[in-house]
Parts: sequence; C-alpha cells; structure tokens
Amino acid sequence: MKIIRHDKTTKMSAIHTRLAIVGLTLIGLILACNNPQSAQQAAGEVDDVGTAVKLTLIAGTVSAEQTRVAALQNPPDQQQPPAQQEPPTATFTPQISDTPSMTLPPTETPTPQVPRVSVSENTNCRVGPGKPYELIGALMVGEETEIIAKDPSGLYWYVRNPDRDGYCWLWDYYASTAGNTEALPVFTPPPTPTFTPSPTPEPNFTVKYNEIENCGTWQIEFQITNTGGAMFKSVATTVKDNDTAETVNSSADKFDELAGCAVVQTYNDLDPGDTGHAASATLNNDPTGHNLDATVKLCTEPGLVGMCISKSFSFVP
Repeated sequence: MKIIRHDKTTKMSAIHTRLAIVGLTLIGLILACNNPQSAQQAAGEVDDVGTAVKLTLIAGTVSAEQTRVAALQNPPDQQQPPAQQEPPTATFTPQISDTPSMTLPPTETPTPQVPRVSVSENTNCRVGPGKPYELIGALMVGEETEIIAKDPSGLYWYVRNPDRDGYCWLWDYYASTAGNTEALPVFTPPPTPTFTPSPTPEPNFTVKYNEIENCGTWQIEFQITNTGGAMFKSVATTVKDNDTAETVNSSADKFDELAGCAVVQTYNDLDPGDTGHAASATLNNDPTGHNLDATVKLCTEPGLVGMCISKSFSFVP
C-alpha cells in the first residue's frame, strides 16, 4: 500500500484553490444579475431580493472559509493554552461548640465493706444467743469486731470474739452495725444447754474473843473467819455481862478492826476464807474477869437479810 503524506505546503495549496473557485462563482452570479436581457422589472425586483440573500449566504460562506483557513494556519498545537488559574485556597473555619466536651473518669466499683459491729453499752458475748449459754467474752464501748453471721431471729450476731480466738454470739440490743449485713448467712445456734443449778453454798464461820478496847467505855472485839461457801455482808453482836447483868447489842454492814478508839481496817464484806473483826456496843463497866455470854450473827446481804447464821459462846476476858 502506498502511504500518502500531506505536509503543510500541500494543505495551503488546496485552501488557495478553493478560495479561487468561490471567487469565480461570485463574479459569475453578479454578472448574471446585471444582464440587460434579464426578465421583466417585476421579476427583476424579485431577483434582486434573491440576489441579496445569495450574496449574504456567499459572504457567510467566505467568512467561514476564512475562519477555517486561519485555524489551519494556526493549528492547536501552536496556540498558547489558556493560563491555568490557581484553585481558590480553602479557608478552614473551626466549629466552636457551645457546650465543652468533658470525659468523665471511669466509675470505680466499691469494694464491699466487711460488716462490723460496735455497742453503746458493754455487752456480753456467749457460746450461744442468750443467758443460758456460757459467757466467753465481752464487747466494750469503743471497741468493734467483725460480724460473721446472724441467728434466725435477728436478735443476735455471730461475731469474732473480741477477747480471744474464736467466735461468740452478741446481743443486738445495744449494737450498731456497719457494712452490708443483709448478705450475711444465717447460723443455727447450738442447742440450749441443760441448766444444772449449782448447790447453794452453805454459810459458815468461826468466831472467838479477840480483846477489850478501852476508850473510857469498853467494847469487846471478836475475830471472825468465813469458813463456808457464801459471802457475808452484815454482822450483829449481843454481849451479856453476867456479873453486872448488862446486855448490849450492835449491828453493821461492814467489818471494822479497832485499835483503842480508832478503826484501823475495814472490810465491806467477808468472802469465803477471809478473816475480819467486829466490835460490840459499849459497856459501862469494865468487863475484865467477868463471865460473859456472846452471840455473833452473820448474813449474806446487807441489813441482816439473806442467808444468816449465828454462833453463841461464853468466855472470860
């Protein structure tokens, strides 16, 4: 196959040829319009209008052809590209929130507090919930201890013994608790112990004449020793001088030891095994060498009540 190459010179020659043809055509049309042998006047007027239209069309065709020629003479690759405009720079406008954003710290899960108890009055702590059970400790005012469980009635707390190792039951009446006691287990208390009453201690004592105390009047002093199992809290004496027929009585809620007219020692009570003293009422006559009868009475309660026991004997001071 033969390849035909068109260069710029060939293209220009073709353009000039076309322009020449268009020009000759226009001249021919003008001469035809001016021919004296044309048609009648009326037809000539119509031809004049048509000629004007044709001339306008021809002029437009020539103008278009000239524009085309100009475009061929200045091909697009030789034209300067339009100046490239810089895109507008975007302006950032920060969005301001009326309400500041605040991130709250994570909520901490509280550690369950170990239930504890304190009391407004000193309260005993026992093997079981109630007085029938053995006493093994006490929670004092100002102290507190851990609660382990509760009894079914809700009246006692099973707590860590505040006085020694182990646990005990504490009465709720004076108690104040802290912490979650609702989750505590319910413990069944031990069976109520069978109460075996202790035998009633038998009061007993020994008594003897001790000496005469002289203060211008005379008193007989006795020495008393508690030999029984009960405590004595009051005493009474009766002394009769068989030589003068004088009898005197005394009573007291204490046990005084005399030295002349002064009290040198006092016991408010006599526990089992204790030794104390008691003095008679005053005698108007010196009883020295006289035959005297004496009765000494001791009681377990003040005012000469409770369990009482008496001892009588005779002596010569």
